[in-house]
Amino acid sequence: MQGRPKKFIDFIITQKCTYKCAYCSQSKLQTKSKNNADKKTIISFINFLKKLENDWEITITGGEAILHPEFFDIITKIKNLNFKINLITNLSFNIRTYEKIFNILNNKLNRYDISFHLDEIKNFDETIKKFEKFVQTKPKSTKTTVLIPIYKINKIKEEEIKKIIKISKKYNIGYDFQQIRILNKYTKISSKEKKYLKFKKPFNSFSKLCNAGQTSLVIYENGEVYRCYSSRFLKSNSIGNINNKNFKLYKNPKPCTQKYCTCPKPILYNQIKKEKDFINTIKSMIINSVFLPYYIIKNRTILKNKLLQYFAQNQ
Repeated sequence: MQGRPKKFIDFIITQKCTYKCAYCSQSKLQTKSKNNADKKTIISFINFLKKLENDWEITITGGEAILHPEFFDIITKIKNLNFKINLITNLSFNIRTYEKIFNILNNKLNRYDISFHLDEIKNFDETIKKFEKFVQTKPKSTKTTVLIPIYKINKIKEEEIKKIIKISKKYNIGYDFQQIRILNKYTKISSKEKKYLKFKKPFNSFSKLCNAGQTSLVIYENGEVYRCYSSRFLKSNSIGNINNKNFKLYKNPKPCTQKYCTCPKPILYNQIKKEKDFINTIKSMIINSVFLPYYIIKNRTILKNKLLQYFAQNQ
């Protein structure tokens, strides 16, 4: 946590997805937008990258990023700027699509993670075969981790999980279980789920200085930029819009106003510091409270869906 921060950008190029997971960690059910990043935003993003050193890791995500009509053009342009690229997929496309991606990016494809959403997979045996073909054909330098969201496990899913783990071990592919978080809050887990998650208390990040916004960014399909996922609904953590010519990164670390950091990236990429700044934390919280009525009106659909999900989880 105290090492040199690693620089990264997550660019959500589309809100569209081939799945409709009830627990979507990207809060797709809470957003009105089902749009793709338009050409103006993509051009602004590429021009922004040209100003950066190529030691930044660029993650292209969604939704399911491949659904963006300019997906292959976007990853080609980023590769030509000599950046390392990270991708994530739910493996719902045919293997030829993934082979095309491998051929375009080759050794610039730093990571390609697979997220197995067991509720949404229609033909599990076919998906498992595709998974095995995927790890056989990906570039040798490309790291892959299998991500398995844990949400209301039943016996059938436990058998499927065993098969995923078996193939992961066969090809020396890492695997990890994810506790679902919706609108920055973890869903409740049963004792059965705890054995998979090896549950640990979330990291308390409140008032700690964080480099997010200075050495890491989350960019949405409409060009809006936030310092991190956990603070994306807070006005004080909006950095602006990538389409604005005056858009700039933070010059210094800023304190976290969240009680817990619910995204693993700030910790894994050494963004969070030990030092605290209570004064500026309070200032940010005041700004957020002033804008709260505006956000309640603007995001009434978010609040409605949040209530529906709460009742669904506690039935």
